[in-house]
Amino acid sequence: MIDAGELQPGEKIDKRALADLLGVSPTPINESLSRLAGEKILEQRSRQGYFIHLYTYPELSQLIELKASIEGMSARLCAENMRDDEISMMSEIFERFSHPVPEQFHLEYLNADKHFHESLVKFSGNPFLVDIFITSGYEPKIYQKGLLRPAGETLPEHLMIISALKNRDAHLAQELTIVHNLRTRDLLRSL
Repeated sequence: MIDAGELQPGEKIDKRALADLLGVSPTPINESLSRLAGEKILEQRSRQGYFIHLYTYPELSQLIELKASIEGMSARLCAENMRDDEISMMSEIFERFSHPVPEQFHLEYLNADKHFHESLVKFSGNPFLVDIFITSGYEPKIYQKGLLRPAGETLPEHLMIISALKNRDAHLAQELTIVHNLRTRDLLRSL
């Protein structure tokens, strides 16, 4: 619900309403909220309850640096290890988009963007990178504010990364992925 934007950053979690909505007792809700607070997705405020953590631009900037390092190495490993069918799957992620991406496809592009970055880590073949990706939870935190840069900027960058993967150019795939992420970090630093 947080990832889908049904619960907004800064919003207080109504535990009773959530339990009713999901048809469960308060116990699993309390356990889930406690875990999400441990992952810094939620804040537990004394005597006030749980709130969705609203990340500051400096915090998001630091998360993007983590993302750049994990995804940069993932892209390198993808170029070295991906099967041809996996590269084809990566290529298909952005096939339906033209440049510039029309505004009505914003949500669809956002989902494609998420899928692309998840796939980079997944297809790296390194289970430890996948574990860090999942346990750090940086992706839902970063997407808290939606796409941080317009599709018109990021689509060509994604396509260049995919081209490097197709060409099995590990160094270029890594470099392009790091630069792609650091451009977003630089934007956040300027805000």
